[in-house]
This record gives sequence, structure tokens and C-alpha cells, in this order.
Amino acid sequence: MKKIPLMVMILVVLSVLSANVIDPRFIARVWFDESDACFVMFGDEAWWEGFEVNDCCFTTSAGSYYLPPDYVQPSESVFVINLSQEIPDFTIQRNMDFLRLTNPDNPFFFTEELRWGPQNDTSVHMHALEPGQSAVHVYAPAYAVHGHYDTGRTWAKDNQIDSPDPYNPASNYTLRVHLEDPSGTPAPNIPVYSSYFDYAAVYDHYYNNATDSSGNWERTNDTICRSILVKDPQTQDTVIQELLFPEPGETIQINGVISQAGMPDPEPIPQAGILRCYPSILSRSTGSSINLKYESDIPLGQQAKLAIYDLRGRYLYSKKMPTMGETVWALPGLSSGIYFIALKDSDKILARSKITVYK
Repeated sequence: MKKIPLMVMILVVLSVLSANVIDPRFIARVWFDESDACFVMFGDEAWWEGFEVNDCCFTTSAGSYYLPPDYVQPSESVFVINLSQEIPDFTIQRNMDFLRLTNPDNPFFFTEELRWGPQNDTSVHMHALEPGQSAVHVYAPAYAVHGHYDTGRTWAKDNQIDSPDPYNPASNYTLRVHLEDPSGTPAPNIPVYSSYFDYAAVYDHYYNNATDSSGNWERTNDTICRSILVKDPQTQDTVIQELLFPEPGETIQINGVISQAGMPDPEPIPQAGILRCYPSILSRSTGSSINLKYESDIPLGQQAKLAIYDLRGRYLYSKKMPTMGETVWALPGLSSGIYFIALKDSDKILARSKITVYK
């Protein structure tokens, strides 16, 4: 009877104590040598299921293959098979292909599949492996917004074929995101949504915090295919949406511009009345004219005027307000963003309103 390794025992205990089922990973690593021979490393998690490699089917784009009947599985808990050498006529392409591991006679066997190629979509886990690189079977943890902690199996690229832990890549990569407004002011507290599971991105469930006070977001992770999404908090327009296929040791910098940087409302002075504005949201369909009406028990003086400011409190334009307290203002060209309109009588601010411009 095979001896169960300590790591497998730990995984079993964790599976029992945790609300999540931890699926064992039979294949730990896959790589090619300089002659394009394909090697597969089986890890010690395979023993959890009483793994027998002779019962497994290896499928590529060229067909399905089994090890010869006289192949003897090594007794070590971690072992390597040169599939190109051990299986007659085994065919696999290093530049674009897949390797699928199944056991047709075991309905409880967890099918494993690694996909690679030049395309930038979720049909592959990574771009082609170079000699000396390996694909490592990893658990990708994430924290869901609704409070449920989850893990998923996927594949990471590594810059070596071996390490003390077969399931732990030796190489990482760094992803940096910088966000600012059109004037160059850093944009803090903007969520950067991230998904790196082995299925389509679920941005509403998984994300890693938000930009810091300098508008920066940075993470160092295993080299896993990752989807990144940033939306403008005001317009909800997509600012960044990229599917990344990082290389080990790489640093990726992504920059984005949002409509505003979350600056405080300028001129926070108590109002003497209400300045109603319609429409409050301007787009191509609404045009650039707004209707303004001042409501107060105090009548306006001859010096009353309207002034418009951007989110940084910079004065842009002004217009005289009739003493009857109503007017239509055909605004000059404004870029997308949020603006404040202040109604002044001499130097006293009587009321304010806000508009949002979408281009």
C-alpha cells in the first residue's frame, strides 16, 4: 500500500475543516525541452485519489494516447514522464495546443486541461512555453464581495522546470495601474477589478482594493492570465479593460484617465436658497443648454450672476442671472465630467447646483 504524503494529509484535513472542497491536482507541471519533447510532472496530491497513471488518457489536438501496458509507475510521490519518449507516436505542438488528462474508467476523476497558444482570449491559459519554462498547476485564491472565500485551479508560467515545491512557481510578475483625471491629478479610491480564475472574468465578485492616494494600484502575483477592469465612477464608462498574459519576471504598467479625481465640492458655503437645474445631465442627445431657476424668499439683486467651476474649484465661465431668478444658459464646450454652478450676488454665494457632462 502506498504511503500517503504529509501534504496530502494536510489537504484532506483542510478540505474537511473548510467550507470549500479542495480538488487535488494530478499534474503539477508541464514543459518542453529544446527538441520539443513534452514532459509532465505528477505531484504528491495525486496520491489522494489512489492515482494510477497507467489508467489515464492523454489527449492533444492530434488524438488520445495511453502509456504502454508495460509502463511501470514510479513509486515516488513526485515523478516525471517524458510523454514524447514513453508513448509511441505521441504528438503535441509546442506553439499552440492543449494537453488534457482524463481517466475514462473513474467517474470521480478530476479532468485536467492546459491550453496554450498565441491568441489573447480565454481559450488559452498562457502563450507558448519556451524551453526552460514550465506551466505550474496553482490554486488562485480570491475574496468575494459577498464575503465568501473561494479558490480555483488554474495555470501559471514559471521560468524554471523544477522547484522545491512542484506546485509553487519560483517566478512572479508585477502589475501596476495608475489612474488620474484629465488635468493629471491622481485619482484615489478607484476600484481596480481583477479576475484570474480559469473561466470568464466575474468583475462583480472579485477585486483587489482600490487605488491609493497617489492613484496607484500594484500587485505581485503568480504569472497567471488575468483580466483587469476599471470603470469611471461618475460616467460608468470603461476606462481599462484588458486581458493580460504576463511573462515571469515582467512588470506591466497600465495607465488610465477618469473624468474626475474625487476632489471635494468647491465653495462649501451655506446656501440662502435653492438653484434648480434642468437637465442636470448633459449628453449629445440633450444638447448643451440648461434651465436654471432660483427659489428663495430673498429677491435677487442687480449684480446676481452664475459661475461654473470644475471639480478642482477652478472658475471657468459666468453669466448674469436676471432678477426674476430664471434663465436658460447655452453652455460653452465642456469636456466630460462634473461641474458646479454657483449663484452669486456681489461676493455672496446664494445657492449652488451640480451638472454632469457626458460626451
